[in-house]
Amino acid sequence: MKQDKLDFLQKSAQIFNIELSQDQLDNFYKYWKCLNEYNSHTNIVSDAKIDTVFTKHFIDSLSFGLIDNYVNLEKPARLIDIGTGGGFPAIVLAIVFKNLEICAVDSVGKKTKFLEELICKINLPNKIEILNIRSEELARNLNYRESFDICASRAVGKLNILSEYCLPFVKQDGYFIAYKSLNASDELVDSQNALHILGGEFIKKINYKLPEKDSITRNLIIVQKKFTTPDKYPRRTGIPKKNPL
Repeated sequence: MKQDKLDFLQKSAQIFNIELSQDQLDNFYKYWKCLNEYNSHTNIVSDAKIDTVFTKHFIDSLSFGLIDNYVNLEKPARLIDIGTGGGFPAIVLAIVFKNLEICAVDSVGKKTKFLEELICKINLPNKIEILNIRSEELARNLNYRESFDICASRAVGKLNILSEYCLPFVKQDGYFIAYKSLNASDELVDSQNALHILGGEFIKKINYKLPEKDSITRNLIIVQKKFTTPDKYPRRTGIPKKNPL
């Protein structure tokens, strides 16, 4: 079963312009084993079965490779993942892109604790920082505000809300990459005001499907940071969700 899953992962990654080495494949298997074991006593994901984790988390995170026509993924870059959960996409991208310096952020302590243990076991060369903090608070820290080349997020939340959480971290000419579901077009329409206020400009919506039967269309939304986010954003905890821009 192990080799079948790794072959499946390797072929799926190629669809997203990513070639995985044997060492990287081994790291993904270790990743799943750590997650499955940890999830047995502490809930990190709703389903840690190998099929679910490989397809819905690993392969979905690897769709990031589709942005390579718009964002240079070969040069060194700082990437922050807001609402990383079980490390998706932050740790997945760390395994694949050795040139990325990663900051994985989540407000749920049990999830960041898992990630701290995980990165000790899979031995990655990247500089990786795990932070247990709300994004609204972290964005007030000048060491993090507007200091990242890329902000990525698979967090649940409409694009106008996620934009307020994420764009304050992106430096000018950097990118915000949002993983979204089938409703991305509607969310894009609703987010135009937020993007304008926060300094972002919509660049591209990339459609893709996961390699599973009856898979629904998913999307990567590419937003480029065109000007500085006003100091008042993000607003205090709870306000972006209650009163979206």
